[in-house]
Amino acid sequence: MNMQQKLHPVKLKSPFYQHESGAGLHRYLDADFINRFRQDVVSGHLDAAHGSGWQNEESHSQWDNLPVLRLPTHRTFHLVCCEAVCDQLGQPALDPQKITSAGFVIRRITPEGQQAWMLEGGDVIGWKPAPTHSGDPDLDRRLCASGVLGKRTGNPSYTGEQTHPLHTLGTRDPEGRSRTLLFGYLPLGGFRYHQDATSAVQPESLAEAREFDAQSLHWPFGFRNRAGGQWQDNDVLQVASGQPTLAFLDLVRLLAERYRLGASSTPENKNLEQLCSGIWFHSTPDHLAAHLMKPGLEEEGLLRQYREQTLLDYLRHCFQQAENPLVAWLDQQEERLESGAEPQRLPDSDGSGSLGWHLTLSEEQAYAFRHLLGQRYQQLVLDQAREIPVPKFGDGENDVFRVVPFLRVRNDQGREQIVWADESSQTLPFRVASPLDPDASRPSLIPVPGMRDLKRGMAKGASLLTPSDTFAMLKRLRPKKGIGKDLMGDEVPQSGMQWILIFSLPVITLVAMILLMVMVSLLNIIFFWLPWVKIYLPFPKINR
Repeated sequence: MNMQQKLHPVKLKSPFYQHESGAGLHRYLDADFINRFRQDVVSGHLDAAHGSGWQNEESHSQWDNLPVLRLPTHRTFHLVCCEAVCDQLGQPALDPQKITSAGFVIRRITPEGQQAWMLEGGDVIGWKPAPTHSGDPDLDRRLCASGVLGKRTGNPSYTGEQTHPLHTLGTRDPEGRSRTLLFGYLPLGGFRYHQDATSAVQPESLAEAREFDAQSLHWPFGFRNRAGGQWQDNDVLQVASGQPTLAFLDLVRLLAERYRLGASSTPENKNLEQLCSGIWFHSTPDHLAAHLMKPGLEEEGLLRQYREQTLLDYLRHCFQQAENPLVAWLDQQEERLESGAEPQRLPDSDGSGSLGWHLTLSEEQAYAFRHLLGQRYQQLVLDQAREIPVPKFGDGENDVFRVVPFLRVRNDQGREQIVWADESSQTLPFRVASPLDPDASRPSLIPVPGMRDLKRGMAKGASLLTPSDTFAMLKRLRPKKGIGKDLMGDEVPQSGMQWILIFSLPVITLVAMILLMVMVSLLNIIFFWLPWVKIYLPFPKINR
């Protein structure tokens, strides 16, 4: 039953030390920001210049002049602060005993209106149109307060707009008046996953990507180099005496490297496995080899007695080897094709030599490949998109945010009521920096060792615990031979014992710096980025 409540007049306003309207945003550059803020309030250091002067320094957005808030990865932390008063003459401080809880929500401001970061049953839904009611952001508390639900004994999963806590701080202003401040840490992280795979990507973009993927495969498995758009007799023979066509090479690379067909049985590959289990390699005699381009030989049963292995079994046997011969062969063919050479014969599934078999394909099987590969591509893309975390805060043109505080208090009848900050008591709009924003980065000091440290003492730095097989591989390396076939030496016996490799930290640091400088200089040929990469600056000694 919804009982009429007598409301105690309460209001949220900007903190007393701030001349501008709106809740205060404070920036701190050290991790002890909570104690720093408390001390600043007590000592009276939060004047206009100290409290909000940083906002002028952070106006480096590419879209407008709004302040850009840095992230904790930039060693920067932000606090929100507002003041709770009684909404009556003189606006006296609200008694902290009347406060049951306080918090704030973060709204995204778009041309279509405000958006709220919503949760349902504890799961993140993401940005949705902000609620138009003035009730509690917690759905459970809102329904209980209205009488729709009774008070729950358990702790139900949260449903509603995501909230962040504000803490009470009682203090006095320079005139000695009592003040009730509400302050809290402003978290600038968070992400969500797409619960529905079909909503993860735009349908038009998905169709365009699927068509692009199909165009990258040679006909008849894709639409690249499609001659006249019709099936032809020379499309039947895809492998002749072990020699694959470019189209079959593309197909095998796709099946083995992207979809791992044959490595393990997965439900996603079931249809492709079924199709490949009906396509055979044949050891056709010479008197029939000349007629393999004739359509329908397989259907007529003329090749059945010459069957050797299905395409699926061939892929499975390749993956069962310790060193997959097909993967190594594909890598070699990529180098040959770049030089304009023809593909080599397919390897035996056991890696002992090359195939001498033939493989034919019907028009129906080619169509089935095009259809199933398109389906498998779309399924893989949607599965990947569903696993990609979407950050809560973006840095696009419409990614503008503001903080809206709220307060829960006991009214004169002892019932809980909620008070929202009006627009004049909310924070100013702001943007959030991306993790790699160069304007938001702060210097990170990495000491580089002196030359005398490189050959002093024992190696007692980074330690790598290495299994015996990995250590045996490392012992085979012969760096003095250079990058090439001689880099790996002969097999060495494995002792079955694990090893620990200990490296000197000064040496590792110097090697990392040298490699960085070498790679920066090499890639400058492509990017021409040296003026933006580094600054050489004579620097005086820092006082300790």
